[in-house]
Amino acid sequence: MKLIALPILAVALLSGCSATGTTTPAAPTTVTVTATKPSVPAPAPTVPAAPVTVTVTSTPAPAPPSPPDAPGPCSDDDLTVTNGPLQSANTQRHVILSFENTSAQSCTLVGYPGADLVTPAGGVLISVPRRPANAAPRLTLNPGEVATADVTAYAIDTATGNDCARWGNLVVTPPNGFVARPTSVDVPICDASISSVT
Repeated sequence: MKLIALPILAVALLSGCSATGTTTPAAPTTVTVTATKPSVPAPAPTVPAAPVTVTVTSTPAPAPPSPPDAPGPCSDDDLTVTNGPLQSANTQRHVILSFENTSAQSCTLVGYPGADLVTPAGGVLISVPRRPANAAPRLTLNPGEVATADVTAYAIDTATGNDCARWGNLVVTPPNGFVARPTSVDVPICDASISSVT
């Protein structure tokens, strides 16, 4: 009986060894991957645009040409003073005075010349009054141009009808000038007057 048991036990042991020595293949593993719809990417942050410098070149309208500087008043050195002959018309005596610009630049004259009738020794008989008139014109004399004024007097005394008792040599100062210029004419002092330059 013992002999029969051993082989059975041996078979059992062998079958147990073969059972334990064999590896059973692992069952396949299922991995579930859930695919999601790709999300819409968030808009990229707005980067402020770099400032754009626009250079506008404007051409200003050309300025109107500036007027030339106005000429200044004629000085004594700018002018040469001459006189015409003493003219007679009935009892009236008349002489024309000329003021020539002998300088190299333009200058202006306005108003009345100064005029005196003086004795041969230079004493003043009268300062010749200005003849009433409208506003005196402002004259621009270019080099070589001439302005004129006139002195008028009477050879008789209009109050008495007698001959004018005194005559004097005419001495003239240009408008706004300081230098008196003797002339070559003698003029009666009766009712003498001088005009503005024209």
